[in-house]
Amino acid sequence: MDAITTERVDAEASGMRTLDPYAAIVDQLHHTVMQLVRATLESARHDSRSLLPAHPVAALPRPAAPPAFGQATLSQREREVLQRIAAGDSNKMIARALDLSPHTVKRHVANILDKLGARSRSQAAAWLQRAH
Repeated sequence: MDAITTERVDAEASGMRTLDPYAAIVDQLHHTVMQLVRATLESARHDSRSLLPAHPVAALPRPAAPPAFGQATLSQREREVLQRIAAGDSNKMIARALDLSPHTVKRHVANILDKLGARSRSQAAAWLQRAH
């Protein structure tokens, strides 16, 4: 063992801090970071209490109502896809019938559901039946 290693081992054995100059810097940095973390957490805890609304449910935005019959602005292609959905066709069948890629049909279906506020193909088909 060299002299520095021997001094470090002797210092650690006697309960003294190591003589490594970087160890003291690392210890001080660790202590400072932990103080900052504690202060930030305490501040966040305090701030979050004051930011909560008195009535959390009342603060939530209301979902948009689905469009009334005939008020949805579907494109001509989306109307064609919706008619095929109402007929019970799968995306693959719609793609073949309208000469589209299955990905394009999937995108049209997603747009239709979004515009109508529907959660399923069945709801979209029911909307079409009520609209006609």
